[in-house]
Formats: sequence, structure tokens, C-alpha cells
Amino acid sequence: MDDDIRYEQHVRRVLRTPLQVLQPLMLALWPLSLWSNPLIGSPYKPRYFAVMLLLLAISALLSVARSARMMSLTFTGNIWALALAFRIQIQDGGAVGHYWNLPIAVIIVLGTCGMTYRLSHYLITLAGAAFILFIGQTQLVPTAMPIHLVWLLASATLAIGIAYNHANSQWMRRTFILKERYRILAETDELTGIANRRKLLQQLDEARGESGQTPAHFVMLDIDNFKEINDRHGHQVGDQVLVATAREIDQLDPRLQVGRLGGEEFGLLIRGLDDARVSHLLEVLRNRLAAAAPLGISFSAGALRLDPEVSLNELLRWADEGLYQAKRQGKDQMVWPH
Repeated sequence: MDDDIRYEQHVRRVLRTPLQVLQPLMLALWPLSLWSNPLIGSPYKPRYFAVMLLLLAISALLSVARSARMMSLTFTGNIWALALAFRIQIQDGGAVGHYWNLPIAVIIVLGTCGMTYRLSHYLITLAGAAFILFIGQTQLVPTAMPIHLVWLLASATLAIGIAYNHANSQWMRRTFILKERYRILAETDELTGIANRRKLLQQLDEARGESGQTPAHFVMLDIDNFKEINDRHGHQVGDQVLVATAREIDQLDPRLQVGRLGGEEFGLLIRGLDDARVSHLLEVLRNRLAAAAPLGISFSAGALRLDPEVSLNELLRWADEGLYQAKRQGKDQMVWPH
């Protein structure tokens, strides 16, 4: 899976809970402000109901968003809708409605700084909200407020918001990098650099479930006479043989996934090929390994086609039966047990 996709999924998991908490607070803020505002008269005007429906609709979209990007875009739309709601309330407040401008702007700047994972998204959210709140207003703040203090407050608020957004984005990126390192360590065989048994069996189980639509094969492969290689040439050469085998398998075909099952045993998961092409692919591998350094390598293997109706344990048992049948028949060959 692409790193960008993994990062999007990581961000979605990180932001999902905070957004789920913030969303009902934002929905409650609008009707509470209507009921507590003495400047607007009745809080039951049709346009107020229309704005509430808009907020509910965007909240519903946010709750079903399946990607971090969609969550971010929907959250931005939600903030713009909230800015529109308060712009309507400010206008209905008459001559003193502009007293709401600065507090609402500060709330939006500070309340959204941790909810977007890119600075560009944060600035776009703020720019749109500012446009909706302020465009066309003849008076933005009360005349009694010193303008230099207003600018100082606005600048400080924006600087805090940008700094927090940047720090939060960097934190999410660092936690993702650490998480990926641990994931790779947990899924990779240290010696050969290919997938370990746990990762390969996970991939095999996924392919088994999809094999009704896309044909897939599993091959259990064991290096012949590996104990003799270790005994005669030493464990360092044995390790080189394992690394060479893993490298040749990994470079064999882009549709192939390989993992080390343990010791000198490897598993190959091959998608999208028929039985004949799988046999040909393994024959190509046999020729490459025969010429591999530091020693010529031969292998025995058991191969089978995946079936979604057959359990993972049963598939492994069948492949193992084919492998040991190949060993009993003289090694350096592949057997299809079923």
C-alpha cells in the first residue's frame, strides 16, 4: 500500500474522535446562541431553521467520510456554514451586531487549528470563514476599541493558530513514521528483508478470500540439503544462500509476494496466473537459483491453487504435503498435491 494512502488512513484515525466530539458542540453552539441573543427577537425564524438543516447535513457528511481528505474538506465546509450562520445572526443583531465579529473570528481561528492536518487546508478554512463573516460589513469592530489593539489581538490569534496547526501536523507525521517503522519491523524478516511468516499468512488469507474472482496460487518452497550447506560451509554461507534465494524470488515477477516461513522454508503467493504459468515461473526460478552465488541452490516445493472454501490451515497442510512428497521423490522438483 502506498505511503500516502497509509498516512491518510493514519490521519483519519487520529482526527476521527476529536471531530466526533467537536461536531455536537458546534451543532449545539448555534441554537444556544440564538436562544441567548436578545438582539434578534424570535429564535424561530425560517432562515434559522434553514441554517440548522445545513449544519446537520454537513455533519452527516462528516460522519460518513471515509478518507482524511474528505473529512478535512467536509470540516472546512462545516466551518464555512457555521460562519454563515453567525453572519446571519450578526446582521439580525442590528447596529450592535458587530460586537460578535471579533469573538466569533477568534473562536474559529483557535477552534479549528488542530482539526486540519495541512497548513494549506487550515488557511483556506480561515480565509473562507473570514470572507463569509466580514465581506460587505460596514463596521467590523466597535469604534470604542483601539484599532491597534484589535490588530494585535488578530495577529496574535492567527500566529497561535498557525503555530499549533504546524506543530499538530508535525506530530501526526512523526507518529505515522514511528508507527510505520514498527509495522515494518513486525512484518519483515530481519535476515532476508522479505515478509515474515505473520505477514505472508495474512496476505495468503486475504488472497484466499478473493480467489473466487482472481485466481491465486500458493507455493511452499524448501531449500534442498540446507543443513549440509551449513555444516560444510558454515552458517555465514547458509545465510548468504537464504538471502540469495529471497532476492531471486522477490525479483521473479511483480505479481508474486514472498515471505520466509521459517528456517530455509519460503512461501510464494502468486496472483493472476494459471497452473501452467505458475509451473513455468518456478522453472525459471529453478534455473536462476542453480546459478546463484555463493552456491548453486536447488529446492523442493508443493504448489496448489487457492480456494475460498478451503481454510487457511488446510491450504498450508496441503502445500506441506506436496513439499514433503517432492522431498521423498528425490528433491529438486515441485508437486501439486491437489
